[in-house]
Formats: sequence, C-alpha cells, structure tokens
Amino acid sequence: MTDIPAIAVIGHTNTGKTSLMRTLTRQRDFGRISARPATTRHVEVAELSVAGRTVLRLYDTPGFEDSTGLLAHIERLRAARGDDWIETIQAFARTPALQASFGQEAKALNQILSSDVLLYVVDARDSVRAKHRDELELIGRCARPVLPVLNFLATGAAQEATWRDQMARVNMHAVVAFDTVVYREGDELTLYAKIATLADRFAGPLGALMTELTAARAALKRAAALIVAELIVDVAAARRRYPADDKEAEAETATAFKDAVRRREHDAADALLRVHRFAEDDYIAGELPFAHGAWQEDLFDASALQRFAVETTTALAAGATAGLAIDLMTGGLTLGTAALAGASVGLVVDSVHRYRGRLVAMIRGTADMSVAEPTLRHLISRALALAGALLGRGHGAQAPIHDEPLDDAGRLDRLAPLVKQARRNPRWSMLTDGAAGPPASARRTALVQKIAEVVEGAVAPGGIPSPIGSGQGGRSVLR
Repeated sequence: MTDIPAIAVIGHTNTGKTSLMRTLTRQRDFGRISARPATTRHVEVAELSVAGRTVLRLYDTPGFEDSTGLLAHIERLRAARGDDWIETIQAFARTPALQASFGQEAKALNQILSSDVLLYVVDARDSVRAKHRDELELIGRCARPVLPVLNFLATGAAQEATWRDQMARVNMHAVVAFDTVVYREGDELTLYAKIATLADRFAGPLGALMTELTAARAALKRAAALIVAELIVDVAAARRRYPADDKEAEAETATAFKDAVRRREHDAADALLRVHRFAEDDYIAGELPFAHGAWQEDLFDASALQRFAVETTTALAAGATAGLAIDLMTGGLTLGTAALAGASVGLVVDSVHRYRGRLVAMIRGTADMSVAEPTLRHLISRALALAGALLGRGHGAQAPIHDEPLDDAGRLDRLAPLVKQARRNPRWSMLTDGAAGPPASARRTALVQKIAEVVEGAVAPGGIPSPIGSGQGGRSVLR
C-alpha cells in the first residue's frame, strides 16, 4: 500500500481521456489525440508533484471499444469458471489466453484493478446507449471507487442532466463536470475534492495538491498580467525621431517602427503562450496563421482595427491637428502632411500641445513619431483577449484560439490615466530610439505593476474582456 494515490482515467474510446490527462498535467503533448477510435493503445502514466514530491499518479488507459461484447465474454467466463465477478475480471485481465479479441480492454481492466480511484470520462454530447450501460455495469463490478467525469459540457449539445440521471441509476452519485477544452479552475478543485471523498486516506496529498494548484493559478494570472502590462507600456511610450520635411526618412522610420511594434506584440503573445504551457500554433492572430515567426494580420491595417471596433478617424484627425499645430508654432519647419500620412497607417506625429518639451527639437528640424491611439487600443484589446482565452483554455483543446471583436467599450477606463503616464515617458520603452534593452526605472516598474493589477481584474478566464473604447462624447479614454 502506498500513500500516493493511483488514479485510472477510463472510459469509452474518444470521450476525451487523453485530453483530461493533458489538462490535469498541463502537458498539451501528452499521449495522442485523434478522431479515430482506440488512439491510446497502452497504459501511460503521469505524475503530479508538490514541492518536488509526487502526490498523485494518473494512468491513461485504452478505451473500451466493444463493451457489450466484453461484458458478455466475461459473463461466459464467470459461468464456466464458477468464480465471482471480481475473481473472473482479475483472471481475464491477467491471463492473455482468456482475453480473446479484447486485448486492449484487458490492459484497461488490469490498470483499473491496480488503481485506487477511477475517473470514468463521458462525452456528455453522446446519448446514453446500451454500450455505456454495459460499460458501467462492468466497471461497477471491479470493486473500485468510480468518479464519473462529464466532458465537453461547453457545447449546446451536452446532455448533462441525462448523464447525471444515468449515473444515479447505477448508484454513482458523486459526479463532476470537467470540460477539458473550456477550463474552469473551480471544476479542477472539485474534481480532487471528490477524489479525496472517495478515498479519504489520500486527503493529505490531495489537499496539498489543491493548495498548490490555487497558488499556481494566482501566480499564473499575475505573470500573464505583467506580460500584458509590459507590452502596453512599451508600445504606449515608444517614440521614433526622424528629420522633419524628409518624406523618405519618415517613411523609413514608420516602416521600422511598425515592424518593431509587431515584433513586440509577437514576443508578448509568445510569452503568454509559454507561461500557460501552450505552443505557437495554439493562437492565430486574426484569421490567418503565423508566417515565418510573425503575424500575418497587419496590426496597423484599417480593416484590422475595424474588426476590434476601433475607428481610425480619431487618429487621422489627431494626426492632422498635430501637423497643423506644429507647422504654425515652428514657422512651417515641419511637414503637416506627413503627420496625416503617418496617422493613416497607425502612427502619428506628437502634437506640441501634448508634448511641449519637444518643441525645441522640432524647431531644430526633427519630429517624433508614436503609435496612433486606435492602433494602441487594438493592440491592448487583442492582448487582453488572448490573456483571457488562455486562462479559460484546457490543454486538451485542439482548435487554435482566434481573435474575436470586443465590445462593451469603456469597461477598462481605469487604464486611461496609466497609459497616459506611459505616453509621457518615451524613455520607458525599449522600442524608443537608442534603447539598449528593457528600461530600468522605479517609476516605470511601479506603473507596470499598477497596469498589471487592472489587467488582472479585467481579464475574465475563458471569456473576452472589454476593449479600451471611447468615453462620453466620442472622446477616446486614452487621450
């Protein structure tokens, strides 16, 4: 007898057993998942640890393919041998000569007999059929505690009530809902709590695991929020300087600047995927996949902004106003039309009304370029959407995450003054001209922490958070 619980994940083929293993272990590549039946051909084991000590062993088993035939076969063996049910099942599982064509099922039954608790995984989209009833009859004869796990509940086709009723008919009243695609933190804790109820001698290690999961989840949310906050500060504060009245220099600066912002967003998305233990192909920006390590969707494209309900007219007007103001205050030394052109592709020239400290530089013949507000809002909204989607994504999910248009503008108005602080401090961005690396500043660190707090509270696991939208009267909240 060991103090480490052995949990067998069992069920019919293609009900999501391996997906459950992936989600519980946070290993998206554990085992094999396929639409074909009987993908898992052998018993596979994974261990969960707390502070370097193994507290749980999970066993992924081959699925039952012909439970009706298997039950009839074991009934014939029992009648022929004159043994009781458990003795017959033991003999079948451990004696190849008795297994006939049920070799895969024998592997599953052998692990069942060696386990402390069974997680019987059900695809709740399926109707209850004779094969399921025979499966439950057989499992019930194995003299092991069984916890039915209802999978794929997030779809409209799920029949949760029907399955709960069926479990009650076979005296299985402890049932847990656990979707391996749409992850909910509370469901995982409930799963382990019910296992502890069925096998109370393991309450200690299972309690330690639940405590660890709660702490790890909190740390994960914070780490993800900090990644988004760093991205916001870097892009909001970024400035690029170029010679005024030089169209070629402006165009080159704009191209390099946009590429730098794209790379920064890409790096942040990669960091979010890594911290959640997902891979690059788990996320598709917009409707197109990665291409050579970069997003195919153009962050600065007007159609992309419109997908996120972000208007470009504000940036165009702001760019034009900035250019005209600079022209008037510097005697025409700068190019107002350049500001308007920059705004149309997601970049603007700073207005001296907002950044008077740069007037001297402009008089000397230079101008500063920054990310236009609609583009910044688009980037923030997309980062928040990804952060929320990853928090609600099980590691058994196979379909990639797609960006979705965001709504409920204004819900994140608390970010407005914080983003404004970043806008006023170009040196806080690693994208600003001359930056050798991430800036070291106590004030910047404090701002990142504050933004992270807002992000953490705004992102809903599995849902889509609200975008940075427009305030009353159509004025942007990020001005």
